[in-house]
Parts: sequence; C-alpha cells; structure tokens
Amino acid sequence: MIKRKCTCGADADIRRQTRRALDGRDEVVYGVVCPVCGQSGPVVSAEGKDEEAVITEAVLAWNDMYARLRSA
Repeated sequence: MIKRKCTCGADADIRRQTRRALDGRDEVVYGVVCPVCGQSGPVVSAEGKDEEAVITEAVLAWNDMYARLRSA
C-alpha cells in the first residue's frame, strides 16, 4: 500500500490514538496526519480489526481524500 504525500508535499504519518467514545469507553483509532501542515485524514476505528487491516484502511481513506482534493 503506497501512502500519498500530503498536498503540501510532506510525508504524512500514520497515527494511533485513543479517544473517549460518546458512551464513555476508550476507543483506539488510526488516521494519517501531516506533521508539517496538520492536515488529517479520516480516522478509522480499530475495534474488531487487526492492526495491519486498520492501517491499510486509514491509508486508503487518506489516499481517497487526497484524490478528491486534487480533482476539485
């Protein structure tokens, strides 16, 4: 899986975060974030998935967002 660079040209990072869900439980999410400009892609919940699958899903979401931004 090839992760596209950010629209600013920097290499984006895959980040794992824990956040509080609305029901009060902790939820692990993955997303792609640019360390230079701060642009972030959609976050993907890791619940019920292995780490590799979640990372792949986060990169696909980032690449899809990038393609939509570039085509606009």
